Amino acid sequence: MSDTQTEKVLAPKVVAPSLRAQVVAIPLVTIAFLIIVTTLVAMVWPLQRYETAPGRADLVGSRLSIDGAQVVVYRPERGVRFVTALGTKLNPLQAFMGWVDPFVNVLTCEQRFGDCNPTQSHEVQLGAMANAKEIAAYVALSYLGFDATFQEGPAQVAGFDASICPEDAPKLRSCKVLAVGDVITSIDIGDGPIEVKVISKLSEVLKKAKAGDIATLGVIPLTNDGPGTLKSVDVELIQSPDDASRTLIGFSARDTRTVQLPFMVNFDTDQIGGPSAGLSFTLALIDNLTKGELIPPQGVAVTGTIQDDGTVGAIGALVQKSIAVKKSGAKVFLVPTAQGPDEIAAAQAAVGDAVTIIPVATLDEALAALIRLGGDKVVTPVK
Repeated sequence: MSDTQTEKVLAPKVVAPSLRAQVVAIPLVTIAFLIIVTTLVAMVWPLQRYETAPGRADLVGSRLSIDGAQVVVYRPERGVRFVTALGTKLNPLQAFMGWVDPFVNVLTCEQRFGDCNPTQSHEVQLGAMANAKEIAAYVALSYLGFDATFQEGPAQVAGFDASICPEDAPKLRSCKVLAVGDVITSIDIGDGPIEVKVISKLSEVLKKAKAGDIATLGVIPLTNDGPGTLKSVDVELIQSPDDASRTLIGFSARDTRTVQLPFMVNFDTDQIGGPSAGLSFTLALIDNLTKGELIPPQGVAVTGTIQDDGTVGAIGALVQKSIAVKKSGAKVFLVPTAQGPDEIAAAQAAVGDAVTIIPVATLDEALAALIRLGGDKVVTPVK
């Protein structure tokens, strides 16, 4: 024991660093300072780069609501998962991290959005999601024998065929005067403006026109703040490259149909865009309207668009979505056959043995696959 009141404590002798140590330390400190500054700058420096990265594989059930006195809902214990990919804007540091990640694609603004209008593109993708939900409800209820019908929607521009609208196209070609998201409200081919409430009205009016005619269109543009102010634009009509008897404006139209159902069906997708959840929504709705567990115990994630005839269409970012499925713990991933064998093989290689990827081309094939894996057979409800 020691008496701390009388004990003497000697201070350590301070020894000045040697000249050699100083010579080594100064550049090391300088390098460290530069690294810190570079990192901070990279975190805030503006950069037009966007990612395509693994997102999430979430259960559809928590987003699905069904309400109607004439329908019985059988909430499944398991349920199907729908899959997303991330597409956020990156700073230089994040872009560098994406470049070294084998499962992240770093894209320029033009590569990601085409015309480099992220806000407008997001609005179009939200519209595609809304349409995917409508078609999914139609396909599921029609499959189960419920009355479901489509109602036509407005004429909205979805895009332009490069073969019809090359970069050197005439100044009155559709791609020069219209933009993705524009809604056409009227058309005048010389006999006065005709109101266009549904897209089929355009086809009807164009039967009276010929290639080379100038049509005046009433257009509501899609702006960063939503629908803009009505304006008039002139466009030169063209001949269809597939049918010489048809006259076209020269754009591909978005499917704006809405479905009429005997009861309320809603998928709460918040700000998630794109049509790739169509098949998963269809299966989730069938699962909720029939007894038993359609989804087998090992857990199933699904991606793919859905057409009104039950055809499953291709989607984007399959490899990234496969990684999201692997992280979710689901052991099976249904994907569109339309992706092609090479892309499907790349996705399988990315997840290894953790996930079994099964291609399907139709709703019937998807249901058959789920039953083979242990899911319950769908029994049409008594209405």
